Amino acid sequence: MDPLTLAGTFATLVGLLTNFKSERKGEDLAAFTDWLRAQHQESLAQAIVSNRQLEVALGNLLGTNHEELVARLTRITDLLADVAKGVEGFSEVVQLTYPRQTLSAQARAVLRQIASSSARYVMEHKTVAKGREFLFMDGASGTVQAEEPRFLEEDMDALVAAGLVRVDRTTQGTRRFYVTRHGMKLGRDV
Repeated sequence: MDPLTLAGTFATLVGLLTNFKSERKGEDLAAFTDWLRAQHQESLAQAIVSNRQLEVALGNLLGTNHEELVARLTRITDLLADVAKGVEGFSEVVQLTYPRQTLSAQARAVLRQIASSSARYVMEHKTVAKGREFLFMDGASGTVQAEEPRFLEEDMDALVAAGLVRVDRTTQGTRRFYVTRHGMKLGRDV
């Protein structure tokens, strides 16, 4: 098999494993191959069961703790997106299809805080003493925590640009940030 076909098979397999594990917990190789067939991936399912080494390797991988396996798959996807960002023509595709990769670690931490809070929205608040703060409102209290507060506004803007948070303004012009459905899902996974 040529290198391009092998790379495509690997990328396809990682993507399908990620989809499978996002739908199910604690499943084995037989469940995965059945799922592949249901997804019209018969040739891949057949390739797995006809290659004993691949069958054993995937069986061991699927036997991994669910959260650990999801974290590993996320790491692979992040690395692939990192590489693709540096290849001419793919940077925009990464930005449009995988916003997680375009976010700083702090922006992901902020999204995680917003998604796990019971607040309906986050309100931007400007003070003389502390500068700009982002307060949980309507259902929760407290402030968004940041290791690098000077970049918090930039991170909030990045979350909006990625479609993970939407923003509106009060009649006084203060910004309010609401997590989107996609942001809620991603915020639980980051």
